[in-house]
Amino acid sequence: MFDKLERINQAMALADDRQQALELAVNRVCEELNVEVCSIFLADFERDQFILKATRGLNSKSVDQLHIGFNEGLVGLVGQRGAPVHLESANSHPAFRYVEEINEDDFSAYLGVPIVHRRRVLGVLSIQQRDARQFELDEETFLITLATQISSVLSNTQTDALIDETEKTHLVRCIHGAPASNGVAVGVAKVVFPSLDITRVPERTTKNIDKEIASLRKAVRRTHIQLEKMSNRMKGLVSEQERSLFDAYQQILGSQGLEKEIEEKIKTGYWAPYALKLVIMEHLKAFRSMEDPYLKERANDIEDLANRVLGNLLRRQSRKVEPAQGSILVAESVTASMIAELPLDNVSAVISITGSSTSHAAILAKALGIPAIMGLEPCQINRLDGKNMIVDGYNGQIFVSPDLELINQYEKLVNDEQAFFKELEKDISLPNSCKDGTPISLMVNSSHPIDFEKAQKSGADGIGLYRTEIPFMREQQFPAEEAQVQIYKNILNGFDGMPVTIRTLDIGGDKQLPYFKIKEDNPFLGWRGVRVTLDHPEIFLVQLKAIFLASLGADNLKLAIPMVSTIEELDECIKLINQAFDAIESQVQDQGKNHEQKLYRPKIGIILEVPSMIFQLPQIIKRVDFISIGTNDLIQYLMAVDRNNLKLRNLYSHFQPAVLQVLKLVADQCDSQDVELQLCGEMASDPLASIVLIGLGFRELSMNAGNLSKIKRAISRFTVAEMQTIASRVISLETEATIKSELLKSMEEKGLGGLVRAGS
Repeated sequence: MFDKLERINQAMALADDRQQALELAVNRVCEELNVEVCSIFLADFERDQFILKATRGLNSKSVDQLHIGFNEGLVGLVGQRGAPVHLESANSHPAFRYVEEINEDDFSAYLGVPIVHRRRVLGVLSIQQRDARQFELDEETFLITLATQISSVLSNTQTDALIDETEKTHLVRCIHGAPASNGVAVGVAKVVFPSLDITRVPERTTKNIDKEIASLRKAVRRTHIQLEKMSNRMKGLVSEQERSLFDAYQQILGSQGLEKEIEEKIKTGYWAPYALKLVIMEHLKAFRSMEDPYLKERANDIEDLANRVLGNLLRRQSRKVEPAQGSILVAESVTASMIAELPLDNVSAVISITGSSTSHAAILAKALGIPAIMGLEPCQINRLDGKNMIVDGYNGQIFVSPDLELINQYEKLVNDEQAFFKELEKDISLPNSCKDGTPISLMVNSSHPIDFEKAQKSGADGIGLYRTEIPFMREQQFPAEEAQVQIYKNILNGFDGMPVTIRTLDIGGDKQLPYFKIKEDNPFLGWRGVRVTLDHPEIFLVQLKAIFLASLGADNLKLAIPMVSTIEELDECIKLINQAFDAIESQVQDQGKNHEQKLYRPKIGIILEVPSMIFQLPQIIKRVDFISIGTNDLIQYLMAVDRNNLKLRNLYSHFQPAVLQVLKLVADQCDSQDVELQLCGEMASDPLASIVLIGLGFRELSMNAGNLSKIKRAISRFTVAEMQTIASRVISLETEATIKSELLKSMEEKGLGGLVRAGS
């Protein structure tokens, strides 16, 4: 059987297009299994029907003409069951539907198997025989195996089929991607291609090293000027925090960063463009091997920066993109600098084939209020250019060449949404509280210490999570104590009088530092977080002392320890924290009256993200002042799912019943012991989730600043008692789908549907 499958696969691989592949498949199946009929029906989800796309043995004129409803006939039965249907005498089965035009009445034996991709039935593959008979088990397993291989062909081509105007019917009417920035837009696609590609630079040597170094430095200076112009264009459009993305580019490129590394390669005898390529490819390999989505996305930033330097080296100006009014920007990889150079009034949405919601392009799109979708199925984007489109950034849906009725529906949603967000702006000055006046601390997660204007303007009650590893990644060595002091002082002073939770260094495994690389087969289960800092107390103590020095005179510091998995680790961390604190306290006392600022002992807590600690909560609570639940990693470990795997998107959900049960358990124990409890992670940014969390007992949520106004509006429409009732109701439900449905119903009843979908 393996040889037969291999022959069919080879034939399909050599096909010119999908239709030819399907026709080859049905012909080869008949030959290899010696059956009289083989047919392939594909699903049209817009019309809830299967369409005959290829057949051998039935009337070939019925291809593309025969439509069978999802609930009709044997084909519909296979689709409903999502499992094989094996019949000795098909025409005597209750589900059998006689179709005269395909000449099917002469065939008795029937075997149909579903063609499934990511739990979705894309079609049905069937074989038939005149004589009544039972097909052999080998024939069934053969067909099942072939169906999985056909599903791969379909999944890789269905997006292209959707946008192919020569297709008479479509497999689907909608391309799916990952939502990166909420909102809806209707417009025309403008596809943008990079004018330069660093990966294609040829290898060349040079004898004039000084000339190449001079050319590099000139190109870097030009790039710095371009980045400065981009940053200036964003002034007044986004907060300083978003503009700091371009400062990060400047630092990466600086004389102590890439520029220095490239010069070293030039000195070995390579011309500047190839030296640039060598350095960049090393960095790209390191970043793309990381599991953390934020860090993985930095590869796109590095590549974009390299292409800009390359253009300046070769004195080639990048093609100026001038999209018309209402354009939807489409590119293989949309970058922050690409967005910064566009006439933003003309761009209604952004689509990037690669990337995720953590990319700098996505961050900038959110700040600008531009709907964005990242991470699509592979497709030939050149075929999208000039097509009418609808972009639904809430659901990650792209409708290509929609009909007038759908366009009218979405244009109304766009208008409703604009009116709704104007309403949200009225809430900014209101307190962060529930309908009954119960205060809820709405905090902001941050990675950038440069400016916190957006967080403050949004009405944040403080910083719920500051990630200290980001400044470490911008350096070429571990930052000195003095440099760290300034970083932490900026954030503590920026939120004077408000709580600031600083997470100690969380590196290792998937979060590589350029000067402290760690290679592991399974970084998420490897040497990371507190495991690294405890093994290197010299690094940990320098950071702790810098944090305490920065906090002199400030009583708003909270210190959170990441990735704790045992009590021994926690005890050792607390010991080192006390050691560093005592050292700074002695230093302050030695200075006597010359030092007027007081050193306050901070609150100490853990980021609960390792499931083992759930079962040691009583022991942990005795040792800490607060617990912060890091839902991003906790869900990943709890559900045993890679959060970056698009195939497992449904499993990685904070609405999984097991996740809610764990959150309830932690909330109940912290409440009984009167220990502060907060939650950071994407879950806190979800208006649906916020209702459950407060109902479970959470009173402090830390989120992306851009979502704070939505969370504020959501909680302000419910009393705590109402949210407790909702939480007690959904906590007993058994599936993620029913939980989300129940929560959405509660939101709609309060007129809050616009917080989680398009429209008002």
